[in-house]
Amino acid sequence: MAKKNNKNLNKIYKYPLPLIISSNSNGLNLNLNLNLPNLFPHNPISWIWYSIKLLYYNLRYDVPSNDDINVVYKDGIFKIENESSMRKIWRMGFFGKGVLSRSEPTWKERTLIRLNLIKTDKCKLTMEDITRQRRAERTDFKKKRQKLQDLELKKRKDEITDEELKEMDELDKILVEMRKASQVGSIGSGGSFDIEKDEEEDEEVEEVIREEDSKLIDSNGRLIQIEYVQLQFVETFFLKFALNTIKISNFANLTELFKVCCNHYSESNSINPDNKFILEYLVYHYYRSMGWCVRSGIKFGTDYLLYKRGPPFMHAEFCLLIMDLNSNNLDWFQVFTKARVVGSVKKTLVLVYVETPTIEEFNQVFYDNNEVDDEGLKFLKLFKLYKISEVIYKRWNPSRTRD
Repeated sequence: MAKKNNKNLNKIYKYPLPLIISSNSNGLNLNLNLNLPNLFPHNPISWIWYSIKLLYYNLRYDVPSNDDINVVYKDGIFKIENESSMRKIWRMGFFGKGVLSRSEPTWKERTLIRLNLIKTDKCKLTMEDITRQRRAERTDFKKKRQKLQDLELKKRKDEITDEELKEMDELDKILVEMRKASQVGSIGSGGSFDIEKDEEEDEEVEEVIREEDSKLIDSNGRLIQIEYVQLQFVETFFLKFALNTIKISNFANLTELFKVCCNHYSESNSINPDNKFILEYLVYHYYRSMGWCVRSGIKFGTDYLLYKRGPPFMHAEFCLLIMDLNSNNLDWFQVFTKARVVGSVKKTLVLVYVETPTIEEFNQVFYDNNEVDDEGLKFLKLFKLYKISEVIYKRWNPSRTRD
């Protein structure tokens, strides 16, 4: 399942969430192990030593600061347009998607290289470049493998020459080396490639110099950034409610943001317990809280994909399909279809069942509970009314279970 064997990835993506909880001493964020001594209430010496260490850490190391990320709600989508914020939101938790890129917002970097506006290191490749090289390596492998199979067929028919025998031996050695390279990571592209199939096969777009490229350059000869990161509604609410690391100028409070997200999935202004946004957010929050990297699973016909660390490190292991117990949103024929697609890309399908509260229980917390001043506490009580259970679904294959 691994995609790359690059030690630098651990440095680039060292933070799992857009929160910095480590102190710094030289203006750089460092992962410092600041362990306070054990405190024994009955021992006064431990109190003195604990106070000394606590005072030392507070004076020696700066308190980490987390700058809020500005998010703009425009035309029914949530955008992040600042370049540093775009880089931060992706590298610290893999949130959002660059609208002109596969996932990580690399359009500007790729365009600068394409237009020869900057010099780049050949070893520093974007995700799109790595995918392009991986496909080229896979195509070359398939050609050599087909050639080898043709020669083996001629050998079985006793129609092969001595030169073709030598060529067959050389091809066999080359294919063995290429298979090894596919397992440990391709040296040329900086990442491994799946010889048989690329699960994220997309149409190849050849980048060439175009006439409209002149409109991308300003009067000072600099490239205009036209890409932005688009956040899902569940990602936006998670970053605001759970982490409180973003600022949305369009909304006065968390309740207003919640209503806009719910109304996006429903034509009526009233919010019901089985609102699609609520179900999707609860599942998103549930798996994010357990340390999974949760991404959209629309390309496989499911709701979410679960990554152990993130897209740059490895492919997703699980596909999530949200099932509402109070409504028949999917029949089993549709589930079978999705399971076949998920199985073909070597993933595991997980059916996530969400048990919703009654309308009376929902309204009592969300509408009638005016005594709660803290919005976060109100939503916390609201989400506790829901229950989540999961079932791993595996397609039965008769050929593998036949006696």
